Amino acid sequence: MKIIVTVLVGGMIALFVVVGRLSLADEPTIEYAADDYVICSACHLPDGVGIPGVFPPIRNRVSSIAKIEGGRAYLITAISFGLMGNIEVAGMPYFGVMAGNSGMLSSNQIANALNYAVFELSDGDVTDVLPFTNADVIRVQSETLTKGPGAAAELRKKIVEAAGDQWP
Repeated sequence: MKIIVTVLVGGMIALFVVVGRLSLADEPTIEYAADDYVICSACHLPDGVGIPGVFPPIRNRVSSIAKIEGGRAYLITAISFGLMGNIEVAGMPYFGVMAGNSGMLSSNQIANALNYAVFELSDGDVTDVLPFTNADVIRVQSETLTKGPGAAAELRKKIVEAAGDQWP
């Protein structure tokens, strides 16, 4: 009888450990580091506030854009292949060219830089924003036909028109 109780108790403990580990495995791991954001911070600054009229702010904007339909693809495309042309951010006009970073950053580093901007440079609740993954970046990069700053500009134009007042 003592052996049966010991086996049952041991089995129950093992089951709790396995179930506990499975539930922990279901939690998404958000990977990011300031090191992956450092290239972005050269223009947009470490705190993401940018320089008015020169480099637009990204603080609180990346997380907002990521929530809009097509926004995640736009963000990946802009970081990977750059962005050029006239844009307006918070009523301030910007004109210039942002260089693409797919040659300097791996797809994983691009995902991590975006996650840093979402989860460290957002003052509001971002629990509803899915973390960017290496697979997301690879997929968008491979689906982007024109690999240059014009691709993100065209995508941005379409998303801004569709989003209307939702665009940050």
